[in-house]
Amino acid sequence: MEIQIKLYGSSKLLSESETLLIKLPENSNIGQLRSSLKKFIDENYSKSNLDNLSNSAAFFSDRNEIVNDSYQLKNKELISIIPPIGGG
Repeated sequence: MEIQIKLYGSSKLLSESETLLIKLPENSNIGQLRSSLKKFIDENYSKSNLDNLSNSAAFFSDRNEIVNDSYQLKNKELISIIPPIGGG
């Protein structure tokens, strides 16, 4: 299955477009998406400050609802990733 991730904040460094396509096994959930995203970042952006992005970011469904790691994904679903924002 394929999941399209809408990128916000620092996650926009992962793609030249506003989205990133991730392939996952059928019946995957957000927890598995986090793992695949971590692997993608480790393989492609090892020298960046994105190494903890997949664990610290919030994920939102296409209905703008926060989804937890057990949320069951659907093929071709659009999921948004919102990295934590720091400041002071």
